[in-house]
Amino acid sequence: MNDRVPERDLSRLAVPRWGRLVETGDRYEPYRLVDADGATAAPVAVFFQELLAAGKAAATVRSYGMDLLRWWRFLHAVEVPWNRATRMDARDFSRWI
Repeated sequence: MNDRVPERDLSRLAVPRWGRLVETGDRYEPYRLVDADGATAAPVAVFFQELLAAGKAAATVRSYGMDLLRWWRFLHAVEVPWNRATRMDARDFSRWI
């Protein structure tokens, strides 16, 4: 029995411009990652709050936000919910990026 997970054909993967990182102008929430409908990505919002509580600058939040936006777009393209992503998904994301 072969339990090897088949590899994705990343050369043909179309990753849509799903969601966006929004600058809020609020020093307590300088950026917000939102989905295609404009709803806040709650897990990302919590992570941003942790960064700010650790004394990180808004520019750091923006930097992480851009990376997380790419990750969420990738997951959306491969039809994997963020809370179901595996090491294989992370591997494929790293290969794709």
